[in-house]
Amino acid sequence: MIKRAFLSMCILLVLACALQALELRKGPYLFYPGENTDMTVLWQLRETVECSLEWGTDTNYASGSVASNEYEDDHQHKITITNLVPGSKYYYKVTAGEDEYVGSFPAAPAEDATSLKFLAYGDTRSHPDDHNKVCAAMVAAFDESVGGDPGYQTFTLLSGDFVGSGTSEEDWDIEYFGGEPGYYFDDDGNDEDPNYYWDTSYMLANLAINGCVGNHEALTTKTLFRKYWPYPFVDGFYWSFEYGPALFVIVDQYDARLNKKSPQLAWIKKQLEETDKQWKFIVLQAPGYSAGGGHPDDKIVQKLIHPLCVKYGADIVFGGHNHYYARCEVDGIQHLTLGGGGAPLREPDPNYSEYVEYCEMVHHFGKVEIDGNTLNFEAINANDGNAIDSFTITH
Repeated sequence: MIKRAFLSMCILLVLACALQALELRKGPYLFYPGENTDMTVLWQLRETVECSLEWGTDTNYASGSVASNEYEDDHQHKITITNLVPGSKYYYKVTAGEDEYVGSFPAAPAEDATSLKFLAYGDTRSHPDDHNKVCAAMVAAFDESVGGDPGYQTFTLLSGDFVGSGTSEEDWDIEYFGGEPGYYFDDDGNDEDPNYYWDTSYMLANLAINGCVGNHEALTTKTLFRKYWPYPFVDGFYWSFEYGPALFVIVDQYDARLNKKSPQLAWIKKQLEETDKQWKFIVLQAPGYSAGGGHPDDKIVQKLIHPLCVKYGADIVFGGHNHYYARCEVDGIQHLTLGGGGAPLREPDPNYSEYVEYCEMVHHFGKVEIDGNTLNFEAINANDGNAIDSFTITH
């Protein structure tokens, strides 16, 4: 309780200026665009306001400063900071009118790095209070000020279903981005309104989010997904990035062309075949092997993607879609269901198939630690911070 109270105090101090701010609608938030000297910072306002971004290796923000102009037609800002020193930690400040918002991030490590830590979760939709709880647990995992391991302040993978309705601006505002600072405060300055989620906003300001499109974004329209997550897509909504010793292949399962002869499948094969990275991961929404309780196992993953993982030595397939934690091992490959990020929980079936190693109905996230030839994974219960499952892969 003391640790959580301290964390809340830190968040309140970091975002205290937001209490009276009416301009900020989303963010600031981050994604890693794939170059180890770059980081993308985004935010959205509710009106046109003069903005700037400053950054540096401390809170003097001496490394750079740039004015920010809106792009497209909804008061959005996006700046990719370049020429970062790999492995260095940076602090940044967004100024919007008279208000300031701060955060931090590490630049990605050198290309020949042999160690890496990162987080993963999915299905954050529908219940922002539960999503905020998971975010608080993830902040506790990487924030050194509350006893976390700063090595995990790299990025988190997100396996789709950010929001309940991909066409709803309100869902994007509240369910994923945590509400609008200052917008929900009453005339007395009461900050107890649950419609604003401090932990969610703090995590987004300090941890890059690299994710895939989910069915709740794709079955309606992907327009808002691209609007808020303008990743460097190859085509459709698939892309990849390298980070230290690992390759991450982000799959668009809702591309109608994803079949045996599709360009995306050929591209997935090429990514896995040609990389020189020791560790290879697939990120998608609907898992090929899970524990029932909602959605059946995805046949395209089983028939087309899993064989490529076997042939080219992928290590983990990160999925979500089903709202629980499950781990299935198939041909030595770990297929994870990380669907407990905030969506309504469902009961998994431990006897759903012969491949189920462990499953549990719980809000959670995953921690991955790579050290040379060894990878350690833990699934973390967001309620108490304890591990519910773990495994090790050794090359």
